[in-house]
Amino acid sequence: MSKVIHCGKYDVFAGYDIFLQLEEFLVQHHAACRKVILADSHTKVHCLPLVKEHVPALKVADVLEIPAGEGAKALSSCEKIWQQLSDIHADRRTVLINLGGGMVCDLGGFAASVFLRGIDFIHLPTTLLSMVDSAVGGKTGINFAGRKNQVGTFTLPAAVFISPVWLRTLPPREIKSGFAEIIKHALISSPEKWEALSRLMNPETTDWLPAIRESVILKNAIVNADFRDRHQRKTLNFGHTIGHALESYSLKVHADPLKHGEAIALGMLGEIFLSEQLLHFPAASVLYSFLSKHFGYAGIEFDKREVLENMRCDKKNTDSKISMVLLKDIGQPLVDQQPDEGHILQALDFILEHAGKPALQS
Repeated sequence: MSKVIHCGKYDVFAGYDIFLQLEEFLVQHHAACRKVILADSHTKVHCLPLVKEHVPALKVADVLEIPAGEGAKALSSCEKIWQQLSDIHADRRTVLINLGGGMVCDLGGFAASVFLRGIDFIHLPTTLLSMVDSAVGGKTGINFAGRKNQVGTFTLPAAVFISPVWLRTLPPREIKSGFAEIIKHALISSPEKWEALSRLMNPETTDWLPAIRESVILKNAIVNADFRDRHQRKTLNFGHTIGHALESYSLKVHADPLKHGEAIALGMLGEIFLSEQLLHFPAASVLYSFLSKHFGYAGIEFDKREVLENMRCDKKNTDSKISMVLLKDIGQPLVDQQPDEGHILQALDFILEHAGKPALQS
C-alpha cells in the first residue's frame, strides 16, 4: 500500500499502487470536476495509456500535449495551455493533472496557478528528479529571458502521486539526474543520511522508493518551516547557484544540453570547492571522488564570464551580490554566503579542470 506523507495542506502518496489511491482521491475530491491531463510528447506515449487504463475517473479526461524537453518550459507553452483550457471551457472547478517530469510539473503548476486566478492541479511525476524535487514543495515556474525559473508562483498542489514504476521507462541518464538531488538532500541533512547514501553502488539497480520517501519528508519539513524561501528553505539551493547558471548556459549553447541534475552535480562540485576554500569544509576530497565516480566526467566547455553573468541574475541574490549555500560540514549548510567574484571564477576553473558534462548513455 502506498505510504501517505502529510505535507500540511496536501498529501503525497508514494508507492507502487498509486492508481487506486488516485482514483479514490478524484472520486472523493473532484468527482464533479472537469479533469484535464497535461502530458509531454514522451509521457503521452509511455505513461498516459497506463493512467487511462487503471484510473477510471480519467478515462475520458481531456489531454493537452506539449513538446518534451526544457525548451518547452516557456511562456509560449503557458499561452497554449491557457488557450486550450479556454477552448474546452474549463472553469474554476477544473483540475489539471500534470503527468511528466520536472518541466511538466513546473510548467503545469504555474499555468494552473494563474488560470482563472487559480485552478487545482495534481502532480504525477514520472522522473526521479521530479519525484524528489519539483513535484513537492509548492514552487511553480517557467524559464524566462534565457534563465531558469525566473517567473513563477508559490502554489501548493492538491495532491502528489509518486510511483517508482515510471522509472522503468527512463534511460540511465535521467536516473542520474534525479540522483544528484538526492545527494544534495543528504549533504544538507545529516552525516548519517550521507553515510547511508555513500554506500550506494549502482543507481541503475537501486530500489528508489525509500530514498524518494526520505527526500519528500526532508523537503516537506524544510518547506513547512519556511514556505516563502526566506531562510531555511534556501538550504535546498545548495549546488543551484552555480548549477542553474551552467544549465542556462548549456541550454543556450550546447546541442545536447545538460540535464538539470547534471548541472546541479557540477554546481555542487563548485560550491564544495568554495566551501573548502572559505569555510574549511572537511569532506571535500571524499565528495569530489563520489561525484566523479557517479557522474562519469568527460570534459565540458563553457564561458566563465557568461556563466558568472547568469549567476548575477540569480533569484537568491541580495544587494547585487551573488548569494549561495555553502557547507561548513555535512548537515551544516550556511545560506546567504557571498563569495567574491575572484573565488567564484576559481570555482569555475576547478569545474573545468576536474569535471565535465556527464558522459552517460542517453
